[in-house]
Amino acid sequence: APALGPAAPRPRRSRASESPRQIVPLVPLLFALPTGAGIALPSDNDLSNFRLDPAPFHTEWTDPRLLGDKVARPGFQTDAVLPGGGVGGSSSSWAAHPWVDRLYPFAWEREYDGALATAWSRRWWWLSYVAAATYVIGLCIGTSSMKDRAPYSLATALACWNLLLFAFSFVGMMRTVPHLILMISEFGLEYSVCRSARVSYGKGAVGLWVFLFILSKYAELLDTAFLVVRKRKVSFLHWYHHCSVLLYCWHAFLWESPAGIYFATINYSVHAVMYLYY
Repeated sequence: APALGPAAPRPRRSRASESPRQIVPLVPLLFALPTGAGIALPSDNDLSNFRLDPAPFHTEWTDPRLLGDKVARPGFQTDAVLPGGGVGGSSSSWAAHPWVDRLYPFAWEREYDGALATAWSRRWWWLSYVAAATYVIGLCIGTSSMKDRAPYSLATALACWNLLLFAFSFVGMMRTVPHLILMISEFGLEYSVCRSARVSYGKGAVGLWVFLFILSKYAELLDTAFLVVRKRKVSFLHWYHHCSVLLYCWHAFLWESPAGIYFATINYSVHAVMYLYY
């Protein structure tokens, strides 16, 4: 008779032996998204001639043609447009509902043209570097000067500041998230990272709020000022985040990065929650 004893342990399977479905169960969902692999972008979508030549770099770059031979006009300057239903280029059923138009009541917002803003940022390309350097120097001086002083409370001022940034971030989120979803649903993922920013999200309401997002990175440096005068610890992560985001956003904006809308959308959404919490 076989000897009785504890059962031998079952051999553990290595992760290499596991099937891809077990390791990454959400991968099939990625293939369900529209990739836009079949979309053909016009030849003038390539703006490398502006990026590589110093002469036209500081000027207003030429707009590529809209997809589907659409003609750009005020309020309809991008391939996909939310306000105006499907008239301006979007055919999604949810974008054509009348309630969508009510979310865009201002003509100056719908007809915003970001060409001047990006050209201006290219002429002032050095501004973010000066601001970041001044910020770090000011942080060192401020921390040192507050060492022997009593902390300020500023509870009301801080609450108002956080409320203001929450409202700003929430509106920005409501302008960027729907447009990004519309872009992907209409033209696919490849479009969202390859199409010229000028005609994918650089104009209209979404373009205006992307520009305001870039400018807000300068204003958000005041977050650190509140920490300093209240004698709260300013961590490396805090000041590095403010510096790096400011530099990245300004750089991506002046180069008209096609994927810039992803960062603006995520940052707006996170800040809407974060500033409401604080």
